[in-house]
Amino acid sequence: MVISYWLAAIVLGIFASGFIIGPLVVKPLFEKKRIQKDPHEQLDRVQEREQLNVRLYEERIAELSAQLEELEITAVDFAEMELELQKNLLVDTDEVGSETPVSEIGRLPLVFAALVPLFAIFAYSDIGLSWGAISDVEIAGELNSDGIHDPVRMKQTVEKLARSMEQQPDNHEGWFMLGQLYHRQAEYEKAAAVFKKLSLVFTGDSGIASYYAESLFLADNRVITSRVDVAIGKALALNPHELTMLEIRGMDAFQKGEYSAANQYFIAALAMAEGPRAKLIQQALERLETQTGVTGTANKTAPFASSAAMPTRPVSPKAETEPTGTRSLEVLVEVDSQVDVKTDSFVFVFAKAVTGPPMPLAVQKLLVADLPRLIKLDESMAMMEGMGLANFDLIEVVARISSSGIANASPDDYEARSGQIDITMPTSVVKLTIKNQIKSKLKNKPGG
Repeated sequence: MVISYWLAAIVLGIFASGFIIGPLVVKPLFEKKRIQKDPHEQLDRVQEREQLNVRLYEERIAELSAQLEELEITAVDFAEMELELQKNLLVDTDEVGSETPVSEIGRLPLVFAALVPLFAIFAYSDIGLSWGAISDVEIAGELNSDGIHDPVRMKQTVEKLARSMEQQPDNHEGWFMLGQLYHRQAEYEKAAAVFKKLSLVFTGDSGIASYYAESLFLADNRVITSRVDVAIGKALALNPHELTMLEIRGMDAFQKGEYSAANQYFIAALAMAEGPRAKLIQQALERLETQTGVTGTANKTAPFASSAAMPTRPVSPKAETEPTGTRSLEVLVEVDSQVDVKTDSFVFVFAKAVTGPPMPLAVQKLLVADLPRLIKLDESMAMMEGMGLANFDLIEVVARISSSGIANASPDDYEARSGQIDITMPTSVVKLTIKNQIKSKLKNKPGG
């Protein structure tokens, strides 16, 4: 395949060089041969040019003589212009006499013709500008060959692809392939780095966010660390029905003894799964019921509405002892890269009633340095009895960076709001990106 590529490249290079060689070399050669066949033709052309130059000289002298008789020019002017015309006539006559075939133009066109394929090689190869895909063709050939089953050769190919991608930062398809290959080779940390790079470009792509979270999860030995927790939260915020993320949440909840949450996650995952994957999740639900007595909310052989099954993940070991009606929700809080605040500034995340007293129903206090962070708001965070999440159905979640260090809003604060949430319905992760300053909102209000 590579040999065919180079043969085609050489043929195209010669063809491209022909556009230079043709007009400047080939045509004059034909002209020279034609003159050699009829040498009198060249002599006739020279004589015609000489006669034409002499005729033009005589016409111009006649015009100047008429201007001198009409006193439009002086005798001095006439003499100067006559001398200039005579010089020009001599120069033109010499040029005509020394005229040679155009084929004697020298080596410059040949040099340029040779530079065309050389520049192409420099531009498209790895040793040059890497505009093209000579190395990509080789890599594609290796990936499609039998060598893909050889771990050593496969590793070499992946390393070659990684070097190629460093020279092609905007080749997103290539980067995605590299991330998948790293993942297939169990190099999860490298895979996570690639998918993180892509997630910063495709911020709304839940698939890439899921690949990133899964790679981190595997890199951290299948433990939901803080960075894995944030990544999973982002993926579920983009797509609450992301199958892999639901499975990971379910397994984690089961390992922590949070069986009701595990059951809900597996039910939600089953609604999205098909084929053998759905069968495995079904078996997990049956095993969960056998070992713990926790059952699903519907016949597991029937399809489930994933939105109704979507749980809010408990983070406390006491979750199984809490009342069935305990309300809580997860909030993923992050700050926009354009927001310029100190890392030790306080961040207040709170839920408040849409219609009711302004007092927060649940609140958590963080630092900007802690973001991004996945947190949980629940009934235990109520500031006073009867004023918690259990007492209001419609709420709004607010994340605010405080410039004063207190929860009360000031014009210099930055905040993000969720909009109205019906907490009586199962909810997915609420994603809040802090980027708007309060005083800018006040300016945009009518009469502000």
